[in-house]
Amino acid sequence: MGFFDGMAQGADGQLSTLGRQQTDAQRLMATGLIGQATVQAIRDTGTLVGSDPQVEFELLVAADDREPYLVTHRQAVSRLVIANFQPGASIPVRIDPADPARVLIG
Repeated sequence: MGFFDGMAQGADGQLSTLGRQQTDAQRLMATGLIGQATVQAIRDTGTLVGSDPQVEFELLVAADDREPYLVTHRQAVSRLVIANFQPGASIPVRIDPADPARVLIG
C-alpha cells in the first residue's frame, strides 16, 4: 500500500464518520423528544468541521416527565452564532428516546 492509498483510506473513514453523524442528526430531528437545555459550560475541542469549530458543551437538559440531568455533548457550531451558546443560555434540544444522554442542539 502506498502513502496516498493510506491517506485515501483515512479520508474515507472520516467521511464515513461524518455521514453517520449527519444521519444521526437527521434521525434525532425527526424522532427526538423536544427539550430545553441550559448551557453550563462550553469548550473548544480544537477541531474544525468545515470552517466551524466543534465545541464541547456541558448541558443541563430538561424534558417533560424527567428530572433535569447533565449531558456532555459535542457539536459543530457556526462562528456566526457561537455567542448565543454562552453559559446560562437556554437552548432547544432534541433528545434520543432510546438514550437520553444523546442530544442534538437545534
